[in-house]
Amino acid sequence: MKIGILVKNLTQLSNWQYRIIEGICKDSEMEAEILLEEGAFRDWRWTNTGNDIAICPKISGLSGVLLKMQYAIETRWLFKPPQVAHTYKSSDFFKEIKVVKLGKENLEPKDLLLNLDRVSVTDALLNMSKNGVWEMLFKDKVLEQDGPVGFWEIIKKKPVVTATLINFKTNLKAYAVVGKAHFNRHWSMSETATIVSEGSVSLLFKNLDSLKKGTLQFTDNTMPVKNSVHTPTFFSTLKYVGEFYGGFGNKLYEKTMAKLTKRRYECWTVFTGNDGFFQNITSSAFALPMPKDEFWADPFLFHYKGTDYLFFENYSYVTKRGKISCGILNKGQLTNVVDVLDTGYHLSFPFIFEEGGDIFLMPEGSENRTLEIYRAIDFPLQWENYTTAFKGEAVGDAFFHTDKDRQQWLFLNKQAAPTSPMNSELFIYQVDSVKLNTLIPHKQNPVLIDASVARNGGAIFMHDGEYYRPSQRNTDGVYGRALNINKIEKLTLEEYKETTVQVIEPDFEKNLMGLHHLHHCNGTFVFDAAYRYK
Repeated sequence: MKIGILVKNLTQLSNWQYRIIEGICKDSEMEAEILLEEGAFRDWRWTNTGNDIAICPKISGLSGVLLKMQYAIETRWLFKPPQVAHTYKSSDFFKEIKVVKLGKENLEPKDLLLNLDRVSVTDALLNMSKNGVWEMLFKDKVLEQDGPVGFWEIIKKKPVVTATLINFKTNLKAYAVVGKAHFNRHWSMSETATIVSEGSVSLLFKNLDSLKKGTLQFTDNTMPVKNSVHTPTFFSTLKYVGEFYGGFGNKLYEKTMAKLTKRRYECWTVFTGNDGFFQNITSSAFALPMPKDEFWADPFLFHYKGTDYLFFENYSYVTKRGKISCGILNKGQLTNVVDVLDTGYHLSFPFIFEEGGDIFLMPEGSENRTLEIYRAIDFPLQWENYTTAFKGEAVGDAFFHTDKDRQQWLFLNKQAAPTSPMNSELFIYQVDSVKLNTLIPHKQNPVLIDASVARNGGAIFMHDGEYYRPSQRNTDGVYGRALNINKIEKLTLEEYKETTVQVIEPDFEKNLMGLHHLHHCNGTFVFDAAYRYK
């Protein structure tokens, strides 16, 4: 598939744009050609910029001056955008890309044009592309305001920021929506821009893959281009600046108070209960006491020889990393708490299960950039490494699921690149066994690109004959703000469909800010919730 990549200046591309060019060049089924609109042609292969201001439209007047000043403060001293990696500058395939200046040479027909840099597209360009021109909007198509990425979502307190991939197919006055992705916002527009732009790379390649396979379906009918949109005014810009320094001041205050008073901020706590599962889990649940220099999260129950064991992430405020601990849960009391796995790097999400007479533990160890499965040799205290997979990849919150046909699946979250968000993408694999010798990717991977629903919040469970997947609701600038219960409608290697049937909010006690994990076993359930401070 021949792809023309439209850019304005090769020395001003950001990291997300280089990632797209790299990904296309590495794909043996794609052939890339750079179509350069303007600017002196320099040796861009050895120029490192990372200048993200390109994704912010030009805004004039006082608001433009203030926004540029604020953006400079954020990107230079607080939230530096990702710099173009050295591998991009030294890779051989970049040296071999054909670069054509628009208007200087006769252009060959293309299967698709990608407009990565707001290049002005003519009818002649559009007509030379079989599948039209794709562009990425870092906002929802229904948002009629224009401005820096995340600006309006922050001041309007929208739960997520949307990236919309659009296609101009027959004319430049209307477009169709190819796909959307949703990301959690930050209180900084520059950091939000990084999250959304880096995360949207996966959206593009997911749809490019569908285009190659001939399975691409547009999500919306053709929409008219709106020439008149609202841009930030001086007063809306002042509101953003106030929101930003309010958030910055709050973080400084929390950091200071944590040192002076040993107060634990975002303190995750494990709750347990026996009544109200599925319908109202918070009605009778109560918190398990824990030491003052720790928080406990990601609880999993395991019934073994008549005893209920509770495995959980034990995070130390001293070492700033988690380990896996375990205790015996009996009548709401947790006793015999011991550390069972401490690798020297952060561990969480201790998915525990039994198969073939052996007990296995599959914790998250994304910091180690691999998925590791351990087997018990002296339960629950001693474990040996059984197998590994996804070496070199940051994998999070993985679990196995066996469906009604006895087919085994692996659900997990992955970070597409070190600069991408972890909480936005859900992947599914068909597996042969716990050994993970054979991993068959789902045809739609990533099956979800949506921070409000993608990240796993516990293992799949069955209720009244139906399967449900709990997932984190990462919205409103908060990690783990609430918990979704998603009913699985269809799971095959070609299709995955789920519907959110319940959202569990952290509103059952004062001072709670999040709730992001649920597990149920043997008539008892556990979940975690975060206090703003404790």
